[in-house]
Amino acid sequence: MIPRISGGSDPVGQARRLARKGDWRTLWWLILSLPLPQAVGAAAYLKLRRWNSPSESDARLAALLTGIGTKEAARLGAELFDRTSVRLHTSLGVVNPAGFCLRHPVVALDLRGRDLHTSRLVTADRTGVRSTLYEGPAQHWSMCALDGETVIARREFDTGGHRGDTEIVEYTPGREAVLASGGGLLDAVVKPTATGWVVGTKMAGVALAVADGQQEQLDLRDFGMHSAALFAVDATGTRIAFASENRLLVTDSRLQPQHELVLDTTLRKQRFNAITFVGDTIVTAGWEEGLYRWQIIGDRIRGLHSGFGTAPRTMFRLHPVAPWNLLVAEGGNVNYHYDSTTLERSSAPDFLVPSGPDSEGDDLRGSRAVGKFLAAPYGRLAVYEGSLASRMRSTDDFYSTVVQDLEHPLHILVKPVLSLDSTDADRVRPHLAPPGGAAEMYPLTATERAVLEAAVEMCAWAPQVTGR
Repeated sequence: MIPRISGGSDPVGQARRLARKGDWRTLWWLILSLPLPQAVGAAAYLKLRRWNSPSESDARLAALLTGIGTKEAARLGAELFDRTSVRLHTSLGVVNPAGFCLRHPVVALDLRGRDLHTSRLVTADRTGVRSTLYEGPAQHWSMCALDGETVIARREFDTGGHRGDTEIVEYTPGREAVLASGGGLLDAVVKPTATGWVVGTKMAGVALAVADGQQEQLDLRDFGMHSAALFAVDATGTRIAFASENRLLVTDSRLQPQHELVLDTTLRKQRFNAITFVGDTIVTAGWEEGLYRWQIIGDRIRGLHSGFGTAPRTMFRLHPVAPWNLLVAEGGNVNYHYDSTTLERSSAPDFLVPSGPDSEGDDLRGSRAVGKFLAAPYGRLAVYEGSLASRMRSTDDFYSTVVQDLEHPLHILVKPVLSLDSTDADRVRPHLAPPGGAAEMYPLTATERAVLEAAVEMCAWAPQVTGR
């Protein structure tokens, strides 16, 4: 296997040093482990006449990389974040300030209002704020967007529902409708599904759903689960995975149980703390016990991979980003990055730092508190706040919110060259040759188009390189 090599903060400098030593084999491995803009810079030091290519695929990849101008590639890498995002000059709410949409590239945001006592709930897309649906004293703790003008949210007034004023409300332009209320909804979580939306309660242990206009209900206590507030919806919106203590249950969007409950004996003393879907699998995080991958096989949920010990601290939220093959795990004031396929610690785009250090000891003394990063399996946008959204131009930028479009074709430049495959090519190819007469969703410069065409060609050769 080709080893995973970190280029550190200066991969081009490391490539230069390897070239001076004539260590072409290690240099090539380094190039393959880098995202395309950095790989091009490192490949400039690869002497093709001295390097013995392991295979035709390696040789073709090397020719493609050395055929791209280093300055152009570096500029694309530096501009990628700004080219794929929009900045809103206002800060996010307190706890769960974003709710993604399943069907559309839209996100609901809970933003600061005119003063400390008001909040503003809006929908936003890749161009910025789309609709303002609420401004007032309510605090929104969980929400999801059904489309650009409809949001389902859990809201509270005063100091957090002590008077039983917790509500599930539907917002549309100029209108709000309270769908449910009461103390049993405290800490409830709302998410979208393919047929509507679902809310899981923490105190009552009951999940409620609206599916194609019909109300559905499931009491998870019947399955030995004490809470219904920890759950994830997959990218299709057709499956919901509930977790409580050390139990998992998967239902469809109508809350009909689909697969047998799992009680893994190795997890009897563990407790699930976070859950998400990554493709067709479920990934959970336990208290100080790392990550664990599950898959539905037959009529049961089977444990596939234990990442116990891979997390240096308790993870509170898991944010998958499919175009980057990355899982971002939030652990207190530090974010950690994992390869979505292997669940091993992985490098991340520079606009996701600062993050937890990659050192084995995970010494956090030099780490700075980070802003928020939010994404979902079904979301086509990501949301940043604070210092996490890098390249700040002024102190005001620290208090800004950034919405990033994950469907932009330039995101292929985020993945390491070795991980490129046909899925990446399929994402980019339609934007290089849109159907006749169709308007371009993403206007590309000549340089961007040329680099993306080379990247698409690399997708055919990368899976075949020696050592895969």
